[in-house]
Amino acid sequence: MMHHLRKFLLLHLLTCLRQNALGSEIIHGKKAPDDLMLYMASVQHNKGHVCGGFLISEDFVVTAAHCDKNEPTSVVLGTHNLKKVDNGTMRDVVKRCKHPRYVNHTCGNDIMLLKLSRKVQLNNRVQPIQLPRADNKIKVKGKCRVAGWGLTKTGGKVVDVLQVAEVPIVNPAVCKREWKEIRVNLPDNVICAGGYNTTKGFCQGDSGGPLVCGGTAAGVVSFNMRSNCDYPNVPNIYTDVSKYLAWIKGILKKKNFSRRQGTCLASIMHGLHKFLLFQVVACLGQGARGSEIIDGEKAPENSMLYMASVQNKGGHVCGGFLVSEDFVMTAAHCEKDNLTRVVLGTHNIKNVDEGKIRYIEKMYKHESYQDVWTGKDIMLLKLSRKAELNKKLQTTPLPRSEIHLGDNTKCYVAGWGFIKTGGRVVDELRVVDVSVINPRVCREILPPGLPNNVICAGGYKTKKGFCQGDSGGPLVCGGTAVGIVSFNWEKNCSYPHLPNVYTDVSKYLPWIKTILKRSKRSE
Repeated sequence: MMHHLRKFLLLHLLTCLRQNALGSEIIHGKKAPDDLMLYMASVQHNKGHVCGGFLISEDFVVTAAHCDKNEPTSVVLGTHNLKKVDNGTMRDVVKRCKHPRYVNHTCGNDIMLLKLSRKVQLNNRVQPIQLPRADNKIKVKGKCRVAGWGLTKTGGKVVDVLQVAEVPIVNPAVCKREWKEIRVNLPDNVICAGGYNTTKGFCQGDSGGPLVCGGTAAGVVSFNMRSNCDYPNVPNIYTDVSKYLAWIKGILKKKNFSRRQGTCLASIMHGLHKFLLFQVVACLGQGARGSEIIDGEKAPENSMLYMASVQNKGGHVCGGFLVSEDFVMTAAHCEKDNLTRVVLGTHNIKNVDEGKIRYIEKMYKHESYQDVWTGKDIMLLKLSRKAELNKKLQTTPLPRSEIHLGDNTKCYVAGWGFIKTGGRVVDELRVVDVSVINPRVCREILPPGLPNNVICAGGYKTKKGFCQGDSGGPLVCGGTAVGIVSFNWEKNCSYPHLPNVYTDVSKYLPWIKTILKRSKRSE
């Protein structure tokens, strides 16, 4: 069971997400002096560099949890030049201790400890770095350092000699604002530094390396924006080490680590089993059937990379969104349209090449669905082959548990549907922000019989909403897909009118988990 759960988690490491690049390089840095940063570690897979890290004790290295997807097998210590590696500088990794609440980098908790096969001999070439205090406070605009063997330009290659750059700390409020402008809500317990109002920062190849402030490892390199290292753009994001000191201490105290390569989660997985399964499914941000985006705009190419055009032989009929490498979520009422395939990895559905098409192997409509007015308007589409996740295609996180959205919460809905009542579907994906409507108000406004487990947003007291052609698309709030486009009133998209209605995804998490689990067993 643990093996299958771990495999399931790994499949979602790139979820949620979204469009942020994992890994990092040092941009506009310089060669690190040989007698400094003696704690630096090159985390490797089959003797090739994949991530950075830093030594905190004789037998433990800290790195980023998302580096687990690279299946690190060894670390190199005691040299700044990766061409000068021998048995004395290399240690095998016997355990990977990923934070138990890590799902993907945009959900936070992006930290991992690597247990080494044998202790490091501390000398004038290798020394551990001190961790911060629990009450660590870093001054805005304070100067820190980041180092690594990653790329030195966007699209480049990793380097052999360790590079280091000085980066300024960014005000957390400014950082959240800048990321929110590109529709990403930052997780808790992070530090922002570099990449913003400076040409210096990191990019692919250095994930897991330290942000060093005042001689302590204050942060762990986590992510930047969409593999774009041509700074300035938005701030670089680091995991705040000070928030994980208790967890780190607990791991370091553990005894009897087996030499068999594996994960430290095994000993605590039973208690977290159900929680993690739900979080993976989670952390995966209308009367008329179908919908279009009304009063919206063209969606930026580097956003909403989970969007799916659900099609039949005639072309686009519904929206949908990718929740795993081989499942798309959509509305149950879309089944009537004789669906055959989905298009992924593009915002333009005109002249789509075969590489972006996945045929539908099986449709899992909710067994209690009858029509949109009785609710349960949710369906999972099993794809004939897995989608290849890349910078053009990502899965989206789902809610962690049942949610209760506040009144007037700003969310987004997107699709290729009509842009006016009685119109036609469009080729370019469009997106619009809509506000959540109080459920009581929604029930008072709409005719009697509104189903349970729905969310109301847009269409009421606003010109923004959806209409025919976008059913099944996601309502995205705070970076997670909380709703599925279900219905509006009598195909009338001339808003303001009555509220638009979405299926509340959080109410169906056990059902979703069961379908995904059943599919894994049948493979």
